[in-house]
Amino acid sequence: MTIFYTDNLPDGYSVVTDMDYIYPKQKLFVVVGSSELVLIVKKPSPYPDEEDEPGGLLVHQTEFPRAAVHWIVDVVENRLWKSEAEGGLPSRQNFVDEDVAGENLKIRRSMNVSGPSEKGFFFINFSRPDRRIVSAEYQEIQITDTLLREGGLLDVLKSL
Repeated sequence: MTIFYTDNLPDGYSVVTDMDYIYPKQKLFVVVGSSELVLIVKKPSPYPDEEDEPGGLLVHQTEFPRAAVHWIVDVVENRLWKSEAEGGLPSRQNFVDEDVAGENLKIRRSMNVSGPSEKGFFFINFSRPDRRIVSAEYQEIQITDTLLREGGLLDVLKSL
């Protein structure tokens, strides 16, 4: 798969929503196909000669099997946000690493996602190489608690 242009997606894919991402001037696009969930972050390129999409934008794309959507919601809500006493993971365990639909996925809790004390997660797919960085053997995206809750991303994922 190549990097998607959200205004010219392949047949069978559609943008479910776009929202402000973690940093100013960045947007998160939630794209779905029949068998995939694709999270796309667009940001202005700081380099005049480097762009992934017309208009001077860099595009970071993280792909998951569509079947992983419910797994992502479950891991976040029921395993990592909850304490052990509430039925979550044991104390000091801050990640879940499982095979979902044949792909090695990991969600890791972090207390410093976009800056000091900004809680959130890293969503990682070890089964797919990064589409921009040739040396990166996996894809990942940072997601803050604020983006999930107040930004509405969790509700979007639940609706899929």
